[in-house]
Amino acid sequence: MRKRTFIALILSGILVGCGSGNSEPTSGITGPVTPPKPSVKSSKIVTQGFEVSIYNRLAEQDAGDPEYNRDTPYQANEPVTYRDIVFGLDTQTESVQLASGFETFTPFQLISKAHALSPMPPQTEESIVSMDITSAMDFSQQHPSGSNLNALFSVTYDDALNRYYSYKNDTKTFFTVEEFLQYGRDGQALNAGFTRNLVLNTGLEYPVNMTFYIRIELDNGKVFSLETQEITFQVLDE
Repeated sequence: MRKRTFIALILSGILVGCGSGNSEPTSGITGPVTPPKPSVKSSKIVTQGFEVSIYNRLAEQDAGDPEYNRDTPYQANEPVTYRDIVFGLDTQTESVQLASGFETFTPFQLISKAHALSPMPPQTEESIVSMDITSAMDFSQQHPSGSNLNALFSVTYDDALNRYYSYKNDTKTFFTVEEFLQYGRDGQALNAGFTRNLVLNTGLEYPVNMTFYIRIELDNGKVFSLETQEITFQVLDE
């Protein structure tokens, strides 16, 4: 009887040792550990439209590395050259809050300057797939009324894209609108938000009052048509 009891004790000790392994007991835990849940997106930003405004160009701090920043709004009938103005193209957005499976909306608004200047701004749900700039007036003999003027405009700022220029012979060269769109077609989506600046890279051949039309299409199929205010151009003496 004593022999059987002794053998039973030895076997029970072996089983306990095998079950415990080499792990140390964890104090304070009485049940299985649940891994933290991944963060759930609580809101999204959708594009409701665009707004185009004309600004006088801010004086450059470094003429060798121009930035083409906006200054004061352009005043109607003020004679300017093509180098004096900046076309501000801003996105109108709507914030959609996602809560308990329901979507709640807040009225659309232009994105704040804090977001526009942020190094990593939020993004809209949509991307730009096409943009066409035209005018009802003749720009030049090579570009009569109705011609596509994308090659005559350059993108000098885009807060949702950090590649809108290249370097040629150590000189920064901004993408034309056509090159900007091609960059998107090559795989880098052109997010619709939030602020971008365009400038003319070519002067007009003669003084003229001109209005430009901008057509923008998004990847969700929405199309927006914009019209600038009339600009009084004078010819720049090169």
